[in-house]
Amino acid sequence: MNWLFLAFPWIGLVAALVLLALLFGTALLRSERTSSRWRDPVWMSWMAVVAYLLHNGEEYGLDLLGRWNEFPTALCANLRLPAPPDCPIPPAFFMAVNLPMFWVAGPLAALLSRRHPLVGFALYSVIPINGIVHIVGSLASGEIYNPGLLTAVLVFLPLSVWVGYACFGTDRLSYKAMALLLVWGVALHVILAGSIFMFLGGLIGPTALVGAQIINAGLLILVPWLGENWPRGVLARPVRA
Repeated sequence: MNWLFLAFPWIGLVAALVLLALLFGTALLRSERTSSRWRDPVWMSWMAVVAYLLHNGEEYGLDLLGRWNEFPTALCANLRLPAPPDCPIPPAFFMAVNLPMFWVAGPLAALLSRRHPLVGFALYSVIPINGIVHIVGSLASGEIYNPGLLTAVLVFLPLSVWVGYACFGTDRLSYKAMALLLVWGVALHVILAGSIFMFLGGLIGPTALVGAQIINAGLLILVPWLGENWPRGVLARPVRA
């Protein structure tokens, strides 16, 4: 468990480099070649996986200030808790937040994106909200930087704006579908934060804390899938001019 906690961001970075080579060097992760890859929903679904693996590398690998595995320390400090290893939040929590969602649910959503376009954009429910959380956290703390802020500003927010412009609207997915993703992204963050406060308040134990993050990863895919299929798939049908 300890070695995986230290190694997972670097494994993710290697996976991100492999995906980048496939995305820009092949047509394997594209749905069609008649338009720009930047407007291809399948290609953009895989870009979301890359974006979060890069973000994990900054949070849990090496951050902009040269600190290693700094995000757990920063989170505990923001909650007025002692630094790891004395912080009561267990390392398994951080892996449960990231591995099920960005190693399993994210790639699965991208694999399903050819037939389920809204599911393919599932990670874009988390990406813009997390980017905003990093910015707000920096402003609220008075610190110019927190681990993850660089990729939040340079990757998450520009990518989210582009996806909203290129993949939603006339002849694309509806803005109602976009709203569903954004609202659900907020809900996923509320579930994550709520589970932390319940754990610190003694209402749940470490097993439930970890389990809540695994459930969150499943909900990441389930809710967009329900949005596609109810009522009668209206959110996933292209909007006609």
